[in-house]
Amino acid sequence: MRYIQTVSLLIIMLLLFACNKYLDVQPEDKFLENDVYGSRTSIRNALNGIYLNLAKPAAYGENYTCTALDVMAQYYNCSSSSHPFNTQAAYQYTDAAVMNRTTTMWNSSYAAVLNLNLFIKHLGPDNKVLPEDEKQLLLGEAYGLRAFVAFDLLRLFGPVYAVDSSKAAIPYPHDPESKIQVLLPANVVMQNVLDDLATAAKLLEHDPVRSNGVQATPLGGDSYFGFRNRRMNYYAVKALLARTLLYRGDLASAKAAADNVIKEASAWFPWSPSALSAPGITNPDRIFSSEVIFGLENADMYNTQANRFAASLFDDEILMPLPQRLNAIYEQYSNDYRFRINFDVDHTSTRTDKTFFKYADVGNKNLMYRKLQPLIRIAEMYYISAEGTPDDASATRLLNAVRFNRGLPLLTLNGDKQTQLGKEYQKEFWGEGQLFFYFKRTRQTAISSGASADATITMTPDMYVVPLPLSETAFR
Repeated sequence: MRYIQTVSLLIIMLLLFACNKYLDVQPEDKFLENDVYGSRTSIRNALNGIYLNLAKPAAYGENYTCTALDVMAQYYNCSSSSHPFNTQAAYQYTDAAVMNRTTTMWNSSYAAVLNLNLFIKHLGPDNKVLPEDEKQLLLGEAYGLRAFVAFDLLRLFGPVYAVDSSKAAIPYPHDPESKIQVLLPANVVMQNVLDDLATAAKLLEHDPVRSNGVQATPLGGDSYFGFRNRRMNYYAVKALLARTLLYRGDLASAKAAADNVIKEASAWFPWSPSALSAPGITNPDRIFSSEVIFGLENADMYNTQANRFAASLFDDEILMPLPQRLNAIYEQYSNDYRFRINFDVDHTSTRTDKTFFKYADVGNKNLMYRKLQPLIRIAEMYYISAEGTPDDASATRLLNAVRFNRGLPLLTLNGDKQTQLGKEYQKEFWGEGQLFFYFKRTRQTAISSGASADATITMTPDMYVVPLPLSETAFR
């Protein structure tokens, strides 16, 4: 990969623990590798540094979640020619602003992959610094994270998998080497992802999340292993496996994987109580944090809210849905927990239409769910299981489990499962970057426009494939 000649292979953040929160930290870098991997504290801090970088706006703090990918899913009205996301919403991938944004996503992702490779390399059999059980947990997280990042790179830059799975897609480096990497076929990348997930699951077999859950109180008093939903834990690996198998088109295996997560993890990731999303409450849990199997501590979350979604922003800069589109997506159900808590009229501004509040701050700064960027949630497992279920009756029960816990009336499927699943994905994953990938996976040929109350956009396969950055292709 050409770009890595200008990117350090060693992005290490030494983290100072404060306020009893494992990522309340200040970063430093430029440490020699032997120093970094020569002590337990510095090894832990090296992995935390990777998490911190993934949570920045360049990656999952914004681009992969609530901005670029959600713009491409047509959640927002970016019709003004001066809007910073106007060309992104039009899939003009050769536009300078879009190229800069997608190149940033590529670079930040591969920086993470290369640093994970470095981490895995230095925690090999010769490293005796850590107890073996701890080494396995950290390596399990690293392998799982590598699979997570690589899979999203494949989904974004790779071909429409159901059509062109043998087409050259992206590199999947396993060594932290500064050299141009081979572009692997999409199906080979997919197998590498699955191999990493298998390795991660084996290493995380004794993850404390399986016996103690998320652990607000750290296991054995070691705060590093608290808040397991902010780390790539065992259930996150298994949930990612279900997501990956579904994308590959293996419905039966995806369903089996999702069912295993539902069966074993539901006790640790219960449905969010209705009271926590009731209108007007002081400290709403807008992300339904109890259901988040994996997320990141996003220090910039509330800056993103202010810079992208605040009602005080001008029309040509705010990310805001058309009222008609918002009501259509939530099908006029004003009591849908996601709708009633994440969209509102900001009476401190002159706007009269509802804006997006999902990542707004809460008054109580000590709540566990502050700054948690959701990336995988339990509801997705029900959707995957429903999609892989051959009979409508069983699929109906799975969809209704989610609908009941979102304040919606129950439905009965009658040959329209995929249509109803599409509606549920739109409601559930606003601000989380999953809807565009749903459209791509299911090869939607027409999707509703974010800039019109009733227009649709005709989607071609090329519109679903973001070109590789010029820095990656120019010298091949």
